[in-house]
Amino acid sequence: MTHKVATRVINKLGGVRAVSLMLGLSPQAIYRWTWPKENFGGGGLIPHRRQLELMVAARQRGIELTPDDFFPRMPNASEIPSIPEERPND
Repeated sequence: MTHKVATRVINKLGGVRAVSLMLGLSPQAIYRWTWPKENFGGGGLIPHRRQLELMVAARQRGIELTPDDFFPRMPNASEIPSIPEERPND
């Protein structure tokens, strides 16, 4: 399952260009976080070493960003398929 964490955080911080300026990285490096791992990307996740940098940069700009933003969202109860109860063998 491809996570959309990187896309969500990038958008929250103002887009690829804004994040690239915050970190001093190329826009291409930021886009790579959103690529699948099989395409040499981050699989939709932001590298750990960049997470704290982004939280500091967000705070300096008055943007609320927390550690929870770097994890995939848990599905709502209604989104989780029910598992049928197992019946003992008679």
